[in-house]
Amino acid sequence: MNTAGKALLAAGVATAVTVVRRRRRAPDDQPDGRWLVVTVNRAPADVQASLPEDLTRWKDEVELRITPASGDKGTELRAKPVGGTSAHDVRLALRRAKSVLEAGEVVRPDTAPTHPGPMGKVLQLVTSRAAGGGRL
Repeated sequence: MNTAGKALLAAGVATAVTVVRRRRRAPDDQPDGRWLVVTVNRAPADVQASLPEDLTRWKDEVELRITPASGDKGTELRAKPVGGTSAHDVRLALRRAKSVLEAGEVVRPDTAPTHPGPMGKVLQLVTSRAAGGGRL
């Protein structure tokens, strides 16, 4: 094997090790003090007055801040789990709250078109993960 082949092999091994390490970590492994943030396209007063039930039920287990977004771009909802609540649950609540505040309901994605080939299977895997509350 020549030098270029060895370098390519080493780069591939390093990439594989990085991917494996990231997949082993749980998705909710976040250091304490990390805020989850969404920007809502509504005025802060409107958001404060009509805070969705998805967030109000977590009021004892989540620290919530409502601030104007920079450049008059709406409102930032910041949430940080402080009780036994997982960051995943808080992330889902923020996404639902954003949807309810902007569209009036939790918007569900359309079903993806199916394709019999390998790319169709990949598309189904990705969309089913996203529909289950995961991130793309």
